[in-house]
Amino acid sequence: MAKRESTKETYSPRERGRRNQQSNNLQGRQRPERPNDTGQLQREQPEGRGRGNSRTFRIIDANSDGTISAQELSNALESLMDLDSNKDGKISKDELRGEQGRGQRPRTEGRRSSSGGQIVRGIKMPTPLFRTEVPEHIYDIILGKPTKTAVTASVLAYQDLHFRIGVGTEPNALGKTLNVGLLEAGIPKEVLIDGLKAGTQYFYKLQYGKSLTNLNESEVYQFHTSRDAGDSFVFTVQADSHLDFGTDPAVYEQTLKNALASKPDFHFALGDAFFSDKRVRYQDALDQYIAQRYYFGLLCHSAPLFFALGNHDGESGYRDNGRPENIAVWSAKTRNKYIPNPTPNAFYGGNTSVHPEIGLLKNYYAWDWGDAQFIVLDPFWYSGRGGRDGMWAKSLGKKQYDWLKETLENSEASYRFIFLHYLVGGLDNQTRGGVNIANLYEWGGKNSSDEDEWATKRPGWEKPIHQLLVQHNVSIVFHGHDHLYAKEELDGVIYQEVPQPGHRSGNTRSAGSYGYDQRNVIGSSGHVRVAVTNSEVKVEYVKTRVGGTEFTASQRRYVADSYSVKSLNIKP
Repeated sequence: MAKRESTKETYSPRERGRRNQQSNNLQGRQRPERPNDTGQLQREQPEGRGRGNSRTFRIIDANSDGTISAQELSNALESLMDLDSNKDGKISKDELRGEQGRGQRPRTEGRRSSSGGQIVRGIKMPTPLFRTEVPEHIYDIILGKPTKTAVTASVLAYQDLHFRIGVGTEPNALGKTLNVGLLEAGIPKEVLIDGLKAGTQYFYKLQYGKSLTNLNESEVYQFHTSRDAGDSFVFTVQADSHLDFGTDPAVYEQTLKNALASKPDFHFALGDAFFSDKRVRYQDALDQYIAQRYYFGLLCHSAPLFFALGNHDGESGYRDNGRPENIAVWSAKTRNKYIPNPTPNAFYGGNTSVHPEIGLLKNYYAWDWGDAQFIVLDPFWYSGRGGRDGMWAKSLGKKQYDWLKETLENSEASYRFIFLHYLVGGLDNQTRGGVNIANLYEWGGKNSSDEDEWATKRPGWEKPIHQLLVQHNVSIVFHGHDHLYAKEELDGVIYQEVPQPGHRSGNTRSAGSYGYDQRNVIGSSGHVRVAVTNSEVKVEYVKTRVGGTEFTASQRRYVADSYSVKSLNIKP
């Protein structure tokens, strides 16, 4: 079997100087560099004293290979903003030259924080470039955990208010009233709306006020209890909302409004929403969780949210150092406070292990809905740093793997969908790509030299994850991380890379270096819409368009790509 070509490694500008030794060993096997006329720049001529290289060049050349790649060029703004030492959103001549003079390394360059990563002048990412300011609003509401007979409403008020919820099967006849009680400002409360009928459309609205005698009313929202076999329904997917310097709030808001127009039964967010690992003090990411509640609330008042962890959400198991408070524990507790992910019960399967500081992690889970099975995976809590194990350190963990295997074996669903931020393994710690890395490490069983190491690296495990998915006829693996749209297929399994929902100028320049066929990729921003019927699944990439008042609501979205997947019960 021919060796699989590896992809050219890219590095985040915020991690420059951290060279991955494994990637260095792979350089001889990497695909040839692209010609310079396709987006790479040669090193500048020496200037000034010292070693002679322009400081600007060194900053943009994140992996220090002497060439500015297309990806590094697209990240140049973020890289240069690391120089903004006084956080005024501008770079002065002195900041550009460095506080200690030309040709000398600033004292803080290369220093690492206790939570991991590189600090440049005391920050991991320019603080002014987090997009956490949102419009003032009285409350937000996120639905979660829908079942046959119930749904949970997570309500967060921004002033002390009394709340009631009216529920019914007709928008103008909300016969059932739930008294939520007094909500203290800033403290979310999960309200169980139960006693419902399966397979039924429900409507509800909030009543709220300073007292129960003078209540305001929200607009009417909606949700659906679990579908019966044969029923048609829609769900939507986003990934990597970030809220960083590249996010345009208007684009993100419009994407969520576009998703709402499809009236989905629920909505998936595939991680990298909270960025707690991008702060020197991870607790400062609290405003990111609260800001995301505003954005999710634009859609998820009527479409229950299911969240999958991302690599920038702070919940890497190796960061859980056993102390009562660390970035992993704080991030999980904060997520569970603000995001209503499901817990194992009669309707949902999932992680039953209890963490001593957190309780249930709510990090992986599964359920059936109509003719489909939905499985959300976590590749972070059980992965190590690497070291001697290299990319084999990335893992679902034996318990989650066994649970996945059992969950697939016990399903008779016509469609099976997997959701996670990125595949388990990859050519390097960046873990970029889709089918180009699906044969590697825990996901595919081989190392980067195309040698099968599964039996020695995973003794007692039945087979690599991809082969497990093939065996059980998984329809689509939805993954994020790479910030673009790409539909790929391997051994009958579709690997669907999900685009960002709010990037201001999505592009595909990084697609080639990440291992994608650039002929089959589309840039962000937008969301993925999936319509499920008993005979087929139709997947659409709905791109977002923003502009002035000349656009109608329907003109702010358009289908950039679509395809269909037949039911397992339909013969080709």
